[in-house]
Parts: sequence; C-alpha cells; structure tokens
Amino acid sequence: MRLFVLRHGRAEAFKADDASRALVASGREDVRQVVTRQCDALGSVPHVWVSPYLRAQQTAGIAREVLALPDTCELVSNLLVPEARVFSLIDALYQAKLDTVLLVSHQPLVSTLLDTLCGPSEAHHMSTASLAAVDLDVVAADMGQLRWLVHP
Repeated sequence: MRLFVLRHGRAEAFKADDASRALVASGREDVRQVVTRQCDALGSVPHVWVSPYLRAQQTAGIAREVLALPDTCELVSNLLVPEARVFSLIDALYQAKLDTVLLVSHQPLVSTLLDTLCGPSEAHHMSTASLAAVDLDVVAADMGQLRWLVHP
C-alpha cells in the first residue's frame, strides 16, 4: 500500500466546538501549495479518507480540487478524529486492502500513525498542512517505510 497522510491546514483559534473550526486563508494556501508541489507523487489517488471535522473536510476538498478527484472517492470516518485509536485505523486500512489512499486528519493521530507504522522518530512531526508518503507491504506496526515528509 502507498499511504499518504495529510494534516489539515492552519485553522481558526480554539472554540468550544473543536469540530467546527474552519481553515483560515493561510491554511488553505498552505494545503494548496503542498498538494500542488507533490501532485506528481500523489498521482490519481483513488481513495481519500477524511475526518468529519470541518477543517479536515476543507483540506480534503482542496486536495481533491488540486488532484482533480471526484467527491465520490471520499470516505468520512471517525477513525480519523484527533483522539482516534491508531490501531483501529491501522486495522481498518489492513481490512480495506487498498493500493493507495490519502488520509486527511489531525494531531496527535497523524504523528502517532507515522511513529507506529515507521518506528518512532522526531522526523515524523507533522505541522499543519504537512504531507507524508509511506510504503507498506503489510499494513501493520513497524512495517512502513517513510518515503518523504514535506511541510509548507
């Protein structure tokens, strides 16, 4: 599996309802820049899994627009909310048996996912709008090879 992991762009300051925080203009631009820069590597990603939170939805929309992907490629999943359990997500990815997928999510889940799949490392810090590519022969802990990690 080729797994792409995209953290949402910079969003509004904290609100009581964290799920409704929207991207700010600079966050939208950062996402557009990173996805555009990696467009060749992302190719025609056939599947996008995204958190139900607004800022992740907006980030996925920008990625789909840049990559010219249809809305139908998107799956909204609570497995991608900030406090989700990383092994539940890994199990769902394993069960899905996909060749390529783009995940759009949040901290701390994105860094925890990279640490779990590729081994702990300070290099796995995901700032807003960071994008990583991981290759996995088997979707399981310590089985990933980090190909690249880019930041805006």
